[in-house]
Amino acid sequence: MDRNLVFVDDNVAIVGIMEMELASHFNVQIFTNPIEALAYIKENKNNIDILLTDFMMPEMNGLQLVEETKKLNPVIRTIILTGYCKELEDEQKVSCDLLLDKNVLVDNNNLIEILDQD
Repeated sequence: MDRNLVFVDDNVAIVGIMEMELASHFNVQIFTNPIEALAYIKENKNNIDILLTDFMMPEMNGLQLVEETKKLNPVIRTIILTGYCKELEDEQKVSCDLLLDKNVLVDNNNLIEILDQD
């Protein structure tokens, strides 16, 4: 459990479930506010391995959070979870390392396997 993961989603129920699921595999920092998550990332940019974020959030969407994170440390693996994969344009998809449909949350073991890949 030496990998550090930041999870961001404005849905409190999803955050609670994901915190429990991810905590047994990663050192997890959970945020429901992307602005607060970005502040944490700025302070810890060299100690974060993975950013896993929702796409649709108020104040800042997941793509914007990914872009800001990559400016701080391009090595951080960035993954966007969304139910809006088809709505994202190809040039937007390039900003993140991986784009996952939120249906992957149905089987958290599958998600853990994906996150464990380099």
